[in-house]
Amino acid sequence: MNDTHFHAGELEIQNKYNITHDPRLAERLLKAHIMEQLVPFIEQQTTVIVSTLDKDGNIWASMLVGATGLIKVATSKLLHIHLEHLKSTPTEILFKNIRPKSKIGILFIDTATRSRYRLNGCATLHTNRIEITVSEAYPNCPKYIQQRVPILSEESSELGIEKLKGTVLNNMHKQWIKSADTFFLGSMNANGDMDASHRGGDTGFVEILEDGTLKIPDYIGNNLFNTLGNFVQVPKAGLLFMDFEKGHSLQLSGDTELIFDREETMDIQKTMGTGRYWLFKTKHWIQTEFHNNIDWKLVSFSPFNPKIN
Repeated sequence: MNDTHFHAGELEIQNKYNITHDPRLAERLLKAHIMEQLVPFIEQQTTVIVSTLDKDGNIWASMLVGATGLIKVATSKLLHIHLEHLKSTPTEILFKNIRPKSKIGILFIDTATRSRYRLNGCATLHTNRIEITVSEAYPNCPKYIQQRVPILSEESSELGIEKLKGTVLNNMHKQWIKSADTFFLGSMNANGDMDASHRGGDTGFVEILEDGTLKIPDYIGNNLFNTLGNFVQVPKAGLLFMDFEKGHSLQLSGDTELIFDREETMDIQKTMGTGRYWLFKTKHWIQTEFHNNIDWKLVSFSPFNPKIN
């Protein structure tokens, strides 16, 4: 990180589009601690997106779901995820990936209010909690978040009882992805700092090419290019697709490639004028039946989503 607070990958893409940011902007948004006024928001969250790195260098995006009390901010630099409140599968790959002082990315996202807050730091797994020391924390805008209200199902089923793994997406996976309006994303920069984020759009915004590669539009955002900048330095990602009605999950880990300057009419429409996409090639996938017992009721799509004909 330099005096602009952006790493070289982020600056490369900002420079490509002649974008400059006042250093005071980054200083105002990016903190080395959790801001006091955001503690109530964090502690009331029951859904946490986590990005981790496995022992083979693969990035994974995971979701933890719990009851109120799942998150506790111990200090402005330290927070705990209390596993006794967990309402999602205990077989999540993140529990294998977290070793002492592992770097980790966190996204707190409240789909009901379309609010989100990101942080990264180092995590240690204890018997009853994940302890996270904060390195960076910053808010995100509410764009492209579909409004969903989570409802804990009264039906009891054994969580994560069926887990399948593979390397090539099957037809069911492809249909799942093509029907998605949301996925969660893990990425990493050259220093190994992890990031967890969100991507959303109208149903079908993720395209699947003939060879199974995912083609994902990059919409107008805050022009910080945190994720794309990470891809410049480390062209890998972890993707998480949820079946919001049934509670199943599909996690993908693989390689990324950036595509710029597409000027066809359809490309301009699909990308909201940016002409930017990124490709994702799956190397590994994990499908988990009954990842959680939450039923997310769709209220409305984001008004910012570009329409797909």
